[in-house]
Amino acid sequence: MYGNDFGWGRPVALRSGSSNKADGLVSVYEGGVDGSMDLEISLLHETMSVLMDDMEFTEAISY
Repeated sequence: MYGNDFGWGRPVALRSGSSNKADGLVSVYEGGVDGSMDLEISLLHETMSVLMDDMEFTEAISY
């Protein structure tokens, strides 16, 4: 995906859009940097708030 050129420059991220979302759904995509991956995680707002307050989790991710 990141090698495609749609005339707007190199893509910086890939997302699935707003349809077909379910609590706990995880989508994995090839990352923009060789050997990396992007995770798109669909969670309820309450669940995401708890997760973002988890120091171990937030130290391991970039967003």
